[in-house]
This record gives sequence, structure tokens and C-alpha cells, in this order.
Amino acid sequence: MDDEDMKIEANRLQTFSNWSGNVPVEPERIARGGFYATGNELEVQCPWCKSKISEWRFGDIAVMARHRLLDPLCPFVVNPTSSGNTPISSQPTQSEVVPVDLMNEQCRLATFKNWPITYVSPVALAKAGFYYYNQSDRVTCAWCHGVIAKWEEGDNPFTEHEKFFPNCPRVQLGPNITNIAGDGIRDLGIQQIQTPKREKYSCLDARIRTFSQWPRSDIQHPEVLATAGFYYLDIDDQVRCFHCNGGLRSWQKEDDPWYEHAKWFPKCQFVQLAKGSDYIQSVQEQTKPSLEEAMNTEPVQKALEMGLHEGRVRSATKNRLDSTGRPYMSVEALVDAVLDGQHNEEQGGDDDDENNQSSSTIVQEVSRILDTIFNPRASSSSSSMNQDDEPVQDIGHSTQRVQATENAQPEEAQKERTESATENAVESSSVNNSIETMESQQLSLEEENRKLKDARLCKICMVDEVGVVFLPCGHLVTCYQCATGVSACPLCRRSIKAYVRTFLS
Repeated sequence: MDDEDMKIEANRLQTFSNWSGNVPVEPERIARGGFYATGNELEVQCPWCKSKISEWRFGDIAVMARHRLLDPLCPFVVNPTSSGNTPISSQPTQSEVVPVDLMNEQCRLATFKNWPITYVSPVALAKAGFYYYNQSDRVTCAWCHGVIAKWEEGDNPFTEHEKFFPNCPRVQLGPNITNIAGDGIRDLGIQQIQTPKREKYSCLDARIRTFSQWPRSDIQHPEVLATAGFYYLDIDDQVRCFHCNGGLRSWQKEDDPWYEHAKWFPKCQFVQLAKGSDYIQSVQEQTKPSLEEAMNTEPVQKALEMGLHEGRVRSATKNRLDSTGRPYMSVEALVDAVLDGQHNEEQGGDDDDENNQSSSTIVQEVSRILDTIFNPRASSSSSSMNQDDEPVQDIGHSTQRVQATENAQPEEAQKERTESATENAVESSSVNNSIETMESQQLSLEEENRKLKDARLCKICMVDEVGVVFLPCGHLVTCYQCATGVSACPLCRRSIKAYVRTFLS
């Protein structure tokens, strides 16, 4: 990609795919500040002024502020909107009453009212996952936020989407999928798959190994932190989630890693899969501060001391509380948001009603999958009970034959003794066979019980209980810890499109 392509924020963000997880500044903030990764260690560059940064530190000033220090006359620094920059998305403003559900195809199609070209159909663009925000012929994907422009006659929107953003969740669903509203799917407990930000730490053991030099074992246990999705950065007590890339530090002894994870990063799919939306909502309700409380936090006060407009700071803080339920943790992130607010675009529209028929179909499919998984166990139990009854019947039949021998007529004593000996031999053989049958059936029951226990274990770690159904194949083979580390079902190798959390009773 050339410098013109790097003026699109989504393209800049794509260059950070191999960015080190130990860097104290998130790639999203760097890309939003106008830089892209050059591939030379930690070096980044601005496509407008060619300025470069190669060193990053905790406590750095805002990325946009560093950019301004490097070149105050950079077109992007002077005015991001008129510089030709294309932001990933715009945050809702206070004037918006109803947000657009861009996961809904009809809502995306409604954004193409002023689409300027005729040779690429808005219907095809919306179906491929794109929406339009009235800037040239640039469209954005609602899933990966990738931007595509300069359309040519004959272009196929889905093919172009797949070409430039092959890992996009919408691309992986295929060209013929029509999605109902995103909240409709999530309300059913179905989560569309998202690739972890740090896949190499998807395995619990891999995360535990990063804590070999952990300095705070007396405050927080590494195994508990790793179970909650965190790996150690080898800096102070700083940890980061393998899935959402959210970082936490300054741990206290009374802190619960799951609680803190859900508090600060409620949209993390790993937390949603492991703890559920009810737990996250409960945590958010307990910890959400008021706007006035948020305005008294240290980052806000420092931002005001820097001379930032109080109204813009208040607006950015309110948007943060509305979207995440928490204030800004650092002055750098707050300053970035305030500066970005100068060129954020408004989005509008109405939510479409949820597709009840599609939701019902999904529920029926999940029910069918779970019935298929659990019903064979009930029939197996009935079969075992019938086998248990058989040895009792065999023993009763042999006893009746012995009693018949004892009542034989005296005049046939010789014959009776011969027959009695034969009957005793038959009885002994029958009893022995019955005992062997009982022992064999006992072993069979133990083997069946062992198999049932094995069936409940995760087929990857073989330690925890299975708890995630893969869709669309419907296999129940992994625990929630291992589920996020695989992209294809371990049994059938079919690509995983979504998860459903299950609980065995």
C-alpha cells in the first residue's frame, strides 16, 4: 500500500498485525494518531509529514500530542478532516437519539442514500457488510472496519472485501448470509467468533508460563490471573488479556481478576463466553460512576489543566461512560478522544425490528444440537438397567432345577444319584457362568461410566468439563478456556462461525 492508502485509518491499523504485545501504547491509539507501522521493530510513520517514532514508554503523552511536537504543520495535525484522513468510525454525539445497528443489512443499505456511482450496487455493498458515510465512494465494513474506495466497473463487493480483509468475520460467514440485528443473536447467547488479539496466548498453559518472573505472588496468584485470560508483560505487575488486548496493573490483594476484567473490558468476548452477559451487566451496574464523579477523576483534571475545552472533555467523558460504563483511565486516552471529537461524523437512523423468524430458527437449531448430544446418554442408562436384571433371572432358574432333583422317587435311587451328580454339575456350571456374567457386566458398567466421564472432558486439555457448542457443526468438544484458541472444530475440521455456552447438569 502507498501513502494514499495509509490515509485510511483502518489500513493503518492493519499494519500492526505483528505489533509486540509489550508496547505500552495500543495500536488503535497509534493508528488514530495518524501513524502506521513500518515493520522496522517499533517504528511508525505518518503518511502526510513522514515523521517517525520508534520509542514508546508508559506515561507517554497523547499520540496526537507527540505528532504535533514532531511537525505542528502536518496536514493531519492541523485538520484531520480536511487532510483526507478516513477514520474507522464515528462515536455517537449527544444529538443522536437512536443509534444505527450496522450489523443489520437493512440499516447498512439505508446509509447509501447519496451513493455517487451506478456501476456498483448499494444492495451488493450492504450485503457484503459495508455501509456508506457520504465521503467520495468510500465504504466501511461494520465488522472489521476496513475501508475500500476507488471502485471500478465490474468490481464485486464481497470479492473485494475478501481480497483486502480475508480475516474479517463477515467475510468468513460467506457471501450469501443475511444477518439479523446483532443484539438479536447475542440475546440468544450466540456469539459470533472473533479472533484473539494474541493467539499465541490462547492456551491457558501458555499464559501461565509468562508468569515465571511474576513479582506479586503474595497479592495475586498467576494461575488465577491466567484463568481470567491474562498473560504477564514482564513489566511491574502489568498484565494483558490475550483476547481483547486490554491491560491492567496496580493489583491489590482483594481484587478479583474476573471482576476487574468484566469491569474494565465488558466487550471482551472471552469474558462474555466464560462468565455470561448477566455477570458483566451486574459488574457494570455496581461500578458505573456518575458523570460528575468521572469529571473529578485525575485524568479529567489533568486534561483541563492542559487547557482543553471543558465542554469537549465533558462530552468525551460522557460518551465513554455511555459506551463502556467507566471513565478514562489515562489522560493520554482522554486527550486523544477530545482531539478526535473535532472531526467525528454523526451517524443516524432507526433500528429495524429484529427478524423473529430467524431468531426462532436459531433457537430450534441450538435445541436440536443439545438434544442430539444428551439424549443418547438416557437410552444408554436404560440399556444398563435391563442388563442388571438378567443375572437375577438366571440364578432363580438354576435353583428351581436343584429343588426338582431333591424330590426324585426312591426306587430310582441309582438313576437319581447319577442324575443328581449331573444336576449338581450343571448347577455349579450355571452358577459359575452367572457369576462370570455379573462380573463381566460390572466391568461393562465401569467401562461405560468411564466413557461417559471422558465424554464430559474437553478434548484439548482433557482437564476441564466441556462447555461450548460450535456452530454450525454443533459439536460439544471443548471447555471455554480452549474454545477461543481454535478456528476449526477438532472433530470435523469445519470452520467455526459462532459459539454457544452450555452447562452440563
